[in-house]
Amino acid sequence: MEGVAALLAGLLVTLHRAVAPQFCPGSWPWAVSALGVGVGLLPTVGALVVALLRKRIGSRYGAAESFVLAAAGLVTAGLLPLLVFTATGRIFTAAASGGFSGLGRPALRELGGDACYVLGSQAEYLGIGSVADAFGGSDPVRFGLAMFLLVIAPVLVTVFVMIQARLALRRGPAWPSKFFWIPTAAVAFLTVGVPAGSAGHLWLGAVLGSFVGIFVLLVVGTPSREAVRRSTVPPPVRPAPTKAAAAKAAPTRSALAERFAARAPEPPVVPRSAPPVRPPVRAAASRSNPPTLIAAPPFPGAPRTGATAAGPRFQLIRRLGSGGFGRVWLAQDARLGHVVALKAAHAPDAETEQRIRREAGALAAVRHPHCVRIHDLVPARSDAGLSELDGMVIVMGYVEGMSLGDLVRSRGTLDDVAAARVWLSLAGALHAAHQQGVMHRDVKPGNVVVDHGGFAHLIDFGIARKSGDATMTQTGFVLGTPDFLSPEAACGERATPASDAWQLAATVSFALTGQPPRGGHPDAVSGLRAAASGAPLSHLPRRTAHLALLQAAMDNDPSRRPPLPAVQRALSEWLQRNGASLAGPVTAVTPLR
Repeated sequence: MEGVAALLAGLLVTLHRAVAPQFCPGSWPWAVSALGVGVGLLPTVGALVVALLRKRIGSRYGAAESFVLAAAGLVTAGLLPLLVFTATGRIFTAAASGGFSGLGRPALRELGGDACYVLGSQAEYLGIGSVADAFGGSDPVRFGLAMFLLVIAPVLVTVFVMIQARLALRRGPAWPSKFFWIPTAAVAFLTVGVPAGSAGHLWLGAVLGSFVGIFVLLVVGTPSREAVRRSTVPPPVRPAPTKAAAAKAAPTRSALAERFAARAPEPPVVPRSAPPVRPPVRAAASRSNPPTLIAAPPFPGAPRTGATAAGPRFQLIRRLGSGGFGRVWLAQDARLGHVVALKAAHAPDAETEQRIRREAGALAAVRHPHCVRIHDLVPARSDAGLSELDGMVIVMGYVEGMSLGDLVRSRGTLDDVAAARVWLSLAGALHAAHQQGVMHRDVKPGNVVVDHGGFAHLIDFGIARKSGDATMTQTGFVLGTPDFLSPEAACGERATPASDAWQLAATVSFALTGQPPRGGHPDAVSGLRAAASGAPLSHLPRRTAHLALLQAAMDNDPSRRPPLPAVQRALSEWLQRNGASLAGPVTAVTPLR
């Protein structure tokens, strides 16, 4: 501390010669204020280090980067200002008591001059009476000065330092800012033993210095969007060369042939009076579907009867909802032994029947714990329990819980950890569907169900279609929900994995804000127009660690969006860095009565 005091004493003498106004409270207090300007600029130096470092590293902070960011704030906004306050107080305390101050005899003679008519000499004003003592007297002038210099000024400096830190951390996680403003506020409490006059003038100068620092940070600017994107999106996960070579070495065995080879053998042709006999196969288990011995699904062949020997196979319980292409019912399935969801077309026309057959055949190949499971496809007329339905009926797994949209509206938005788990699990479900050539095309909060255990599931592939299928709509008609529709899908282009990835990111953004990323629209036409024009993402969450990844995943150019495996890896690494499990629940959902 003696070395720091000697260094500051020489600096104060230099400042006194350069800045020496003779008006109240004297030339030496104003020299201390000039030193305070430098104290106010110390956090600016730390914020500049952070801003320049982030231009190189973007918005992804590893262990080393996090240490540098935190250390920059603790040293420049806390440790160095505290040393300056303490050393300056020692200098003027020694000068007031006649001890060695390091200022020299000419300086001591000037310090003996009056500060103001009520403040005594400059040495007494700067070196006698601590900050804690300044509020205990009855003199209103001293009390007013104490309030302004020792309360208001430190608060202003803390606010200005906070602004500097947030400017340095734009387009990235803002958590390092607390290593700037908290140490600054702590200096005010740790210097209560410093002479009030010295501390007050240091804070007065620091107000000016920290205010100027804001404009310095504005000039420096922010990291480029490309640097932010590169830092938050890992390189795409590519298949191993050995697998690709193996695929090329066996061109005659296509993926479709593999699927057909894995199917149970078809039954022999029998008279209509004898029901067809199919060998049983074991259904894959998942969280929402316990292992059950069921018959092999009938697609892509002809549908089979759904009645059991004891009576109707299905017993309708209640209607769950309806969409653009079908109604959904909750029913008891006697053959499977548990409740299922039944989906039927609104009208049993040829086009709708073709669509529902295709949907069932596509979804049958998808196996993922966070994706709806399909069990069977039966015509409504084949079972007496389906008398209220028409056309073809898909038998699907039923996930009991609450939709993500209802969950956010009733219980509030999700935090970063919960949102990361939703994004990670549904990205896996979508990727599994994409590997089978299935596009969802309508990912939205209403099609995500959070079960009672707190796990998210992707449901309702009602407008899904296989890659390469012809569009079964009139020209210009777009399938999907406009507020969660990617720009290329809104323009009527063919759905791709990048389109589903955009809609999934939009759904996660809704979970963090409670609003669609482009904001709400009064009608579907205006929403579709905004989607097709690539309207700005005006309602993204600002205080989230996932902002950069959301912006990358919802880029208007599909080729620049990270693939779902890359998104999964980024989210997994983020959860692990923050000490959170990858497969934990989003939230607990109370069963509906």
